[in-house]
Amino acid sequence: MILNKTIKIGALFTALILMLTGFSINNKTLEKSQKNEDVLVTLILDKGGVNDGSFNESAWSGAEQASKELGIEVKYLESNTDADYVQNIETAIDLESDLIIGVGFNLSKAIEDAAKSYPNQQFAIVDGSFEEIPSNVTPIVFDEKEAGYLAGIVVAKTVQSDSNKFGFIGGFEVPAVINYRDGFEKGLLEVNPNATLLTQYANSFTDAAKGRVIAEQMSNEGVECIMTAAGGVNNGVYETCKEKSKYAVAVDMAQSYISPNTILTSAIKKVDVGVTETIKSYVDGNLKGGVNITYSMKNDGVDYEKTELLSDEKINYVESIKEALSK
Repeated sequence: MILNKTIKIGALFTALILMLTGFSINNKTLEKSQKNEDVLVTLILDKGGVNDGSFNESAWSGAEQASKELGIEVKYLESNTDADYVQNIETAIDLESDLIIGVGFNLSKAIEDAAKSYPNQQFAIVDGSFEEIPSNVTPIVFDEKEAGYLAGIVVAKTVQSDSNKFGFIGGFEVPAVINYRDGFEKGLLEVNPNATLLTQYANSFTDAAKGRVIAEQMSNEGVECIMTAAGGVNNGVYETCKEKSKYAVAVDMAQSYISPNTILTSAIKKVDVGVTETIKSYVDGNLKGGVNITYSMKNDGVDYEKTELLSDEKINYVESIKEALSK
């Protein structure tokens, strides 16, 4: 009897401990969930709108994914002019945003100034460039040269050109755009040493008409394929390439769906992944300011699009190069 009573008391005690422990674990989970609901991340978009088919769209997709996974609140503020950058940052601060993410190199100065004015505010910026990174800013950067290089190899292996002329249209002559161009040229020349790359900048990320004009000029000069890294300008390039039966190469996101018979491939930088992972690091308390977070082929941060226009032979060739670069 005494033994049975001891066993019963021990069992009850164990059950009580398990119940209390379980309550503690569940309570901590609940507290974390409630804490996440209070987190606000605000994106300051560059010009071109949230559906630009480029940086803005990809970054917002990454923020939405983070919201879905973590239960946090995310917002975006669109910029129509350069003057909007500063005003939008001030608005994000007034909203009591926990993390403010600038989307694109053009926001670097505005983010840097805000970081100095608000040292307790945490910032991140896609493609940010600073001589000295502020301690409360985390730049999210990508190796565009690698993505452009893969696209260049795809084009040189696929496009037959008697003129050996290819084209590159950039929005502005900024580091990320220049990196795409340089990588693209390197890939072209590695396969076709006689290739010539004609380069022109639209000085816009929104003027599709300007993209049409430049693409027509390049087509008239014998260019058979144009890589375009110019946001909304790209739409005009795609239209002209389609009309002239030329190929185009997109950047940032997989975009062959826009014109499946025209866009040969896309040089992809996974901005969405970079934004999602940065937000996760912030929520987990692991986000470090003052240092770059760099995405390359080694951590699956850049890639190329495998479209229906590419044969298995071409894809296998590029994949072998990609594998070597990923090591």
